[in-house]
Amino acid sequence: MAEARLTKHGRWRIYGPNGSSIRDRVGEAIPTFPSLADAQRWWGERHANDGPLEEAVKCSWCGAYFGPAAEATLYAGRHYHRVHTPPAIAAGRGDSLDRS
Repeated sequence: MAEARLTKHGRWRIYGPNGSSIRDRVGEAIPTFPSLADAQRWWGERHANDGPLEEAVKCSWCGAYFGPAAEATLYAGRHYHRVHTPPAIAAGRGDSLDRS
């Protein structure tokens, strides 16, 4: 299933299940979009049978997206990297940056 991620430049890009960027069939360019809604509209027009495009899951603490090989831990209904779950941070195993 494809998913959309916000790039560092503030644009949305679509990634396939293997983590590679989706290319436009015409011209082979990697399209980027100004909003998630624009990416979803583009995806729906070209891949109607593949299901809706959703934003990729990201860590609730650091905001980084989970890649294809990364494991997300669900804690209190939110996704975290293992070292970023609140118990891990409290135990001193997570990043010590203050995210408040």
